[in-house]
Amino acid sequence: MEETRQKTVLIVEDDIDYGEMLEYALTHLKYKVYLSYSATGGLDIVRQKKLDIILTDLKMPGMSGLELAQRIVKMYLDIPIVLITGMNDLSLVKKALEVGVSDYIIKPVSIDELPVVIERNLQRKLIEKRMLQDNRADTLLKALKALMRALDAKDPYTYGHSQRVVKLAMMMADRLQLENGRRFTLQLAASLHDIGKIGMPDSILKKADSLEDIEMNKAKDHPLIGSEILGEIEELSEVASVVRHHHERFDGKGYPDGLHGDAIPLFSRILFILDAYEALASDRIYRKGLGKLKALEEIQKNAGSQFDPYLVDIFVEAMKERVSEGKKDQEKEEKLPPDVKNAG
Repeated sequence: MEETRQKTVLIVEDDIDYGEMLEYALTHLKYKVYLSYSATGGLDIVRQKKLDIILTDLKMPGMSGLELAQRIVKMYLDIPIVLITGMNDLSLVKKALEVGVSDYIIKPVSIDELPVVIERNLQRKLIEKRMLQDNRADTLLKALKALMRALDAKDPYTYGHSQRVVKLAMMMADRLQLENGRRFTLQLAASLHDIGKIGMPDSILKKADSLEDIEMNKAKDHPLIGSEILGEIEELSEVASVVRHHHERFDGKGYPDGLHGDAIPLFSRILFILDAYEALASDRIYRKGLGKLKALEEIQKNAGSQFDPYLVDIFVEAMKERVSEGKKDQEKEEKLPPDVKNAG
């Protein structure tokens, strides 16, 4: 179904007439279009909307198109960025391509060329993803084992927490009927979502009391640190994106980038629910766990604010079924004769 979904395009252009002309043309070509007249406004749209591609003017007052591109690339959102530039900007274009911009087109833009450029970059991104999926297994597994050993040595509790989140993530993968490549990405992201805690001081990581404000701000750096570690491995770029954004709230009040709703990567939205549930249900150094049922109630209470309500419904239903099945198995076990129970 992904191929038939209407593609979303963000245009960032400080020339109002020119921007509206591009918006009209692309809307006529059946794209869903968002238009911003500044890079800062464009960045707000990036935080709010799920986008397929961005077309941005290079030279704008305040933040330039190049600076906007650099900000988005650092957010690991994996959105192709196409610069709209004049002939005399080609030295800047070269620099932009080096920092991760996908392509460029020269003003005046040919309306006939626009859909060609857009579809070329969307297809290129799709092919890159497929190539990475085909070639990444050995590299990722080796990286995973090394990183998880490092995390286990740093903090056994965090490692155990991540492994419990992995089990919940695979339950969600079954519910969402993810194909194997997507399951693998979610599994890796669940395993590594707290890998940034390797860079956190033990005085914070293992503190028995609740954290002070300064310590809490330091602790909030772990998604950034984790995404930077993973981003060094090309095959882990999507995992890096998921890890960076696994504390973004559905209402846009999360961190580190304040993404909102569907602008948050799907797997990040899933992991935020699972991470919070597991943390609430389990005993921590500084408090007793709530238990499974109360933890589920807390997750439901915060659906629509902290958490994606659609995913919360799926998670809660799956967990209730798991509890119900566990009770049935226990009842069967209790009904078995003693000699059968002890046969193993």
